[in-house]
Amino acid sequence: MVDPKHKLRLASARLEGLGDGIFAVAMTILIIEVGVPIVKGNNLSDFWNVLQGSGHDLLCYAISFAVLGIMWFGHRMMFEYIGKTNRSFIFLGVLFYMIVCLVPFSTRFLSANPFRWYAIMVYGLNLSLCNLTLFAQWSYGIRKHRLLEKDLPNEVKTEARKLFYYHQWCILSPLHFPFSHLSLASLSTSSHLFCIYCRIGWISICLKVVSYEP
Repeated sequence: MVDPKHKLRLASARLEGLGDGIFAVAMTILIIEVGVPIVKGNNLSDFWNVLQGSGHDLLCYAISFAVLGIMWFGHRMMFEYIGKTNRSFIFLGVLFYMIVCLVPFSTRFLSANPFRWYAIMVYGLNLSLCNLTLFAQWSYGIRKHRLLEKDLPNEVKTEARKLFYYHQWCILSPLHFPFSHLSLASLSTSSHLFCIYCRIGWISICLKVVSYEP
């Protein structure tokens, strides 16, 4: 039998700290990836034209920053209940962080290929995988009662499950539109699809914010 003095605690603080650092870096890279526009001329119209050209980049940055912020908050709330870890929980956490690190790439890909169905698909799948891996880590943690730091109310379990399914639907539901419109290469159609995706994403973000309670 292992002496209690030599038993590993495997507290969750180190894993949570790693996650905080990864989110901080990923969210910082988002703005670094936004190119600095060069204004040729000194007129208001010159400035406005350049600003319009950077509008898509800034929109992608704003959406991704908000989404990562929401994911970080969900990640933080998970550790309100889970205070210990084991090898499997750590593996799921590292997998989640790996997918989070891809968000700056998928954001840049979406920004560099505006209104393209494949860019929307890559971006949507990236966010979907973030959602899936975080929920997998949460589900595993609450099933292993020895990892819990305090009692988990049934209401919290139900709310977390609802948020996962709703958020997953919000991310994936627009992705079938590009495949049904592959023959239509018009900018107006692609622009319409992108607007649908952005609206659904923002509705998801707002509902997720108001649904969580510390």
